Amino acid sequence: MFERLFEVDLRMNLRALFLFAVFSFGLSAPVLAADKDEARINPKIAPGDIVAITVYPADEYNREVTVQPDGKIELPLLGSIDIKDVNAKQLEQLLEIRYAKYVDNPKITIAIRHFAGRRVAIIGEIRSPGFYEYRDGMKMLELVANAGGLGDTAKASRLEILRDGESKGVRFNFQAVLDGDASRDIALRPGDTVFVPKTYLNKKSTWISNNILPYLTLSTLVASLVILSRQ
Repeated sequence: MFERLFEVDLRMNLRALFLFAVFSFGLSAPVLAADKDEARINPKIAPGDIVAITVYPADEYNREVTVQPDGKIELPLLGSIDIKDVNAKQLEQLLEIRYAKYVDNPKITIAIRHFAGRRVAIIGEIRSPGFYEYRDGMKMLELVANAGGLGDTAKASRLEILRDGESKGVRFNFQAVLDGDASRDIALRPGDTVFVPKTYLNKKSTWISNNILPYLTLSTLVASLVILSRQ
């Protein structure tokens, strides 16, 4: 008798688990499909994209801006805004709230041109940081030249290439190319971001000039005044 009761209880439990799994899948499947459709219809804005912003009825605030490598844009009145991981619809809602402080009942319209896949970015100690159009076969030397060259405090031997899908950046000794070894130049990929670091020595020198030299100058001036007052 106990064995029959155990078998009946086991069958009921298995049936309940099966029904729960079917019910859970039935709820989650439409949600996942809806999420995919939303991502396809309203893709997220990415660094390098060009965003056209229309502010009605204040046309003077209309702008066409490029999303910077850090995911931010600059807008009149609002300043710097982080729009990383948002889509056009979400950005419209965000800007309508922000501009409501300055414009009566603003209506924001967003148009996005996605160019991130065919651009490369260079940031850090470079004369003209930002995004540049990628062309097939593009190498580091060409990108640096397009960006106006390295800054005075750049550490050319420690450039880093950041790539989508890779957890670590690719280190690159660009100094060897500057020294004349063109064979060491590295090919870039669409979507790459190149970071040019500052030399440690220059960082230290900058800290000393900003924090120590002003006090030394002031001390020298005070000492000179004391000497003059005693004469």
